[in-house]
Amino acid sequence: MKKIAYFSPLNPIRSGISDYSEDLLPELSKVYDVEVYVENGFQVENANIKENFVIREYSEFSRRYNEKQYSAILYHMGNNYAAHKEIYEFILKYPGIVVLHDYSLHHFFAAKTLEQGNLDGYRDEMLYCHGKEGFDEANRFLNGEIGPIWENNSLQFPLNLRILDHSAGIIVHSQFAKDLLRKQASYVPIEVVPIPAPNISKFEDLEKEKEDAREELGIDQGDFVISSLGYANPTKRIDKIIEALSVIKSKQTIKNLKFYIVGEVSPSYPIKGLVKKHKLENEVVFTGYVDLKDFDKYISASDMCINLRYPTQGENSASLLKIMGHGKPVITTNIGSFREFPKKLVHKIEYGSTEVIELVNSMHEVSQTDRAQLSLNILEYVRNNSSLAICANKYDMFVSRISTEGNNLMLGLNQYINNYISQMNSKHYSFGPDLETMIDNSIRIVSKSFEKKI
Repeated sequence: MKKIAYFSPLNPIRSGISDYSEDLLPELSKVYDVEVYVENGFQVENANIKENFVIREYSEFSRRYNEKQYSAILYHMGNNYAAHKEIYEFILKYPGIVVLHDYSLHHFFAAKTLEQGNLDGYRDEMLYCHGKEGFDEANRFLNGEIGPIWENNSLQFPLNLRILDHSAGIIVHSQFAKDLLRKQASYVPIEVVPIPAPNISKFEDLEKEKEDAREELGIDQGDFVISSLGYANPTKRIDKIIEALSVIKSKQTIKNLKFYIVGEVSPSYPIKGLVKKHKLENEVVFTGYVDLKDFDKYISASDMCINLRYPTQGENSASLLKIMGHGKPVITTNIGSFREFPKKLVHKIEYGSTEVIELVNSMHEVSQTDRAQLSLNILEYVRNNSSLAICANKYDMFVSRISTEGNNLMLGLNQYINNYISQMNSKHYSFGPDLETMIDNSIRIVSKSFEKKI
C-alpha cells in the first residue's frame, strides 16, 4: 500500500475543512497508508483519527521527505489564515497535490500581510498573482479609494497563483472553480472531486429520524421546521430569510412555522435585532454553537433547509451535502458551484432585488410539494455522485495520474531558476524580490506559449 503525507486542519480547530478531513481520512486509508501531519504540540481531538492513524508533527516532515518516504503529499488549503498559515509554507517548500477548498484566497493573504502591517507584502502578492492591474488595485485600496478587495472583488483578484505555481496538481470541488483556474493556469493538472455527503440516510428511515431528532431536541412534532445551518454571517443572507418569513407570517401561508438558526452568529451581523423588528421572536430560534452530532440532528428534524450564499469566494458548501445526505429539500442561491446541482432537486433563487419574494415563493412551493418523492430523488442523486467512497476513488485516480503522467510544468522551471539563483547568490551576486517576480512571470509566459504549441 502506497504511503502518503496528509496536511490539514483537524478539530479542535473549528473549520469545515477539519470536519471534511475527519470524514475523508477513514475512506482514504482503505487505499493508502496515510500519515497525518499536524502542528508541533497539537492534540488531535477526534478519537477515531487519533487511534487509527499515524500522527506526526511538522518538525518530522523534512527528514522523511528527503528520505522519499511518500509517494504523494496531500495539502488541504482554505481561506482561513490561522488554520492554514503553516500548511501554506509547506506547499511552497515541498510541492504536492493541493486540495483548494476556496477558489479565492484573498482573505488569507489579507490576514498574512495587511493584518501584520506588511503593506508591501500585500502589494507584492497582488503583483505576483495579477500583474500591474493587481498592483494598481492594491494601491487604490491602500490609498482609501476603494473598499476591501476581498469583500468586493475577490473572484477577479483571488490571489491563488503562487499556490498554483507550486502545486503538482490541484483538486477542487466544483466545475465552476476548475473553469476559473484553467483560465489562470492551464499548465496545472486540475481535478474535480465533489464534496462528499458523510452520511446518507435510507429513505425508509427519514420519518423515524425526524421524529427521534425532534424528541431529543425538544421540537414540537407538529411544527413546520426550516433551518439554516453553520456560522451565520452576512454572506449567508439570513437577513433576507427573516424578511421572507415576515411576509409568510403576515399571509399565514405556512402554519406552525419555526425557523432555526443553527450555529454561532457573527458579532457583526445584527440579525437578532431584525427578528425583533419583524416581531418574529416566537418563530425564530437561535441555537448558538452546536457539535456535529446535534448539527446532524437539526438537519434530521427539519422539513426544509435554506443554504444561501452571496457574495461567493468560489467556495463549496459542506453543509449543503450534509443536508442532501439527509434527503432534505433545500433552497440555495443561484451562484457559483451551487448552479451545478440539478434544478429538480435543489431550489435556486437569484440574489438582488427579487431575492425576498423568490424566497417566499420557494418556501411556499416546497411546503406544498410531494416532499417524500423529492427526498427519494435527492438521496439517489447523492448516493450516485457524492458518497465518501466515490470521492476517495477520485482522489486515488488523480494521485495515480500525477504519479504516472507528470505534473505542473512550472515546478520544473521554477526549480531550475531557483537552483540558478542559489548558485549565483553563493557567488555573491544578489537577486532581489523584484527580479525574482519578473523571472516567475517570464516563466509563466514561456510555459503558456509552450502549451499552445503542444
